Amino acid sequence: MIINFKNIVILTGCLLWMQFSLKAQETLLSEKISEQDFLSLVMENHPLIQQAENLREMGDFAVMAAKGNFDPQLFSKNKQKYYDQKNYYQYSESGISLPTRTGITLQGGYDWTAGEFLSNEATLPNSGLWYAGVSVPVLQGLFIDDRRAALQKAFVDRRAFENEAQLLLIDILLEGSNYYWQFAKFQYQKKVIEDAIELANDNFENYKKAYEQGDKPAVDTLEASIQLQNLSIQNQQLEVDLENAKLNLFTFLWGKEQPIAEFDLKASAINDISQNRIDSLRASLPIFIQEHPAIRESEFKIQKLQIENRLKKEKLKPKLNLEYNLLQDPRGDISEIQNLDNYKWGLSFSMPLLLRQPRGELRMNEIKLENTNFELQQKQLSIRNKARQYENTFENIEQQLETYQNIVVQYESLLKAELRKFEIGESSIFLINYRQMSLVNARMKYIELQAKYRLYYRQWLHSLGAKPELWVNQ
Repeated sequence: MIINFKNIVILTGCLLWMQFSLKAQETLLSEKISEQDFLSLVMENHPLIQQAENLREMGDFAVMAAKGNFDPQLFSKNKQKYYDQKNYYQYSESGISLPTRTGITLQGGYDWTAGEFLSNEATLPNSGLWYAGVSVPVLQGLFIDDRRAALQKAFVDRRAFENEAQLLLIDILLEGSNYYWQFAKFQYQKKVIEDAIELANDNFENYKKAYEQGDKPAVDTLEASIQLQNLSIQNQQLEVDLENAKLNLFTFLWGKEQPIAEFDLKASAINDISQNRIDSLRASLPIFIQEHPAIRESEFKIQKLQIENRLKKEKLKPKLNLEYNLLQDPRGDISEIQNLDNYKWGLSFSMPLLLRQPRGELRMNEIKLENTNFELQQKQLSIRNKARQYENTFENIEQQLETYQNIVVQYESLLKAELRKFEIGESSIFLINYRQMSLVNARMKYIELQAKYRLYYRQWLHSLGAKPELWVNQ
């Protein structure tokens, strides 16, 4: 009777352990955090997220700096010669110039001169002269110049900084996901081992009592003890792995200024991914490649090189600048400006004879542009193939999960059958332990595949360059 009672206890314990272990993979204790909630917390407060925001601000400031080339400029020039108690000459010119995005510079100012030895062209009315006019580049600089090229490249840089910020964000999200699923894997595996230890401990205690009563041989007690010790060693290692994984996870959980204090964190259940979402990702592959941050990065380089190309072609032209200013005596009538009778104008021309510098710089820039186009083509192919590799790996693990789920069910059936045989005296503790460890290993592998399944999904998203919104909303 004692033996039958112990057999019933063992059988009941095994069945309860299997049932509890299955439920443990679906739900855990309180204080669970889902991957989406975890990534949302990362997106809110992690310092590298702030770094990404700073990159966007840098883009705005780059545009501001380039616009500064078109800021109005105040100027003042004063020159005087005084010798032997004589005022030979005194020149004073003050004004303002305003570069525009059309290449034309608006200007205005006031000239005043005095002295005993002024040349005729420098002689002005005693009250000086007001002037207002324009400076126009007729050839080189008419369509583009250094100022306008710098501004156009700054607009490209602003988009490039935003793109760089997105690259940084998805890198952070991938690393955070990796830590999350490592933590979830060890957490669920530890639960499997803890449940197995509970059964092994019950077996050991029952066999120990049976041995003391003379109902079981010592070897059975030794077998139960070895099983318990092996499982305890696995549990100790998983405790270390889980604690290290938790520490990695907490490096991504920040408050507004510092890391969040540790608490009893638990991962949520490892759920399947919606088939509709997977199909949507597959169908959108061409769009993902077109908008991939790495592709955009090369496109921005090309855009800047194209701007530089236009500028260098412009510098092959001769410089021909026309300047025209209307003159007005401060004491005169405003109507004098309207008839345009008083003015001064000028024309300047220059051109290098061999044009070696602009031709050399233009050709160098064209080679850079050509190489960057080659780089873009290679990136497109590489990203497409990498995305398909992760997709294939993801699909393969999805199939393995189905297979291993069946294997777990089959090992459960074998253990149940072995327990029934043991109940009627046709099995032994050796076979029960063997069946139990086979089931434990299968469940451990199944949990590992589940974690890989989710992680490869994230790596697939990363290879597609998916925006952060797709990471936290699914």
